[in-house]
Amino acid sequence: MKVRCLTQEGYLHSPKVVKEGNEDLTNYGEITIGKEYIVYGIIHYEGGFRYLVYDDFETIYWYPAELFEVIDSNLPSNWHFKFFGQNAEPISAIMGYKELLNDDHVDGLAELESEDIEIFLQMKNTAN
Repeated sequence: MKVRCLTQEGYLHSPKVVKEGNEDLTNYGEITIGKEYIVYGIIHYEGGFRYLVYDDFETIYWYPAELFEVIDSNLPSNWHFKFFGQNAEPISAIMGYKELLNDDHVDGLAELESEDIEIFLQMKNTAN
């Protein structure tokens, strides 16, 4: 799946927190307006979707889907899907490469753990 960045400005918090009144905006300067990115995973997090992108600073990050437009909706044949339940918090569903279905790996990516970054980079290098 490929997306194009439409804007760098978006809500800092999840849709759930925004609905509660925290409408802080942030600038996601790690991505470039007009640039295309490969999506390596999709997560439904606190009522909104986020895309796992390898950004301009070669960092792995879950960016809000609202920052992008989908330009190629084809999903890789090796993607997997996990549904945690309609009322599961904070993550209700995730899809992407197999290791993303492991909660520890998702947490490790968020915390930029070297072992999880290495797993991602190996997957990225074999996928491209």
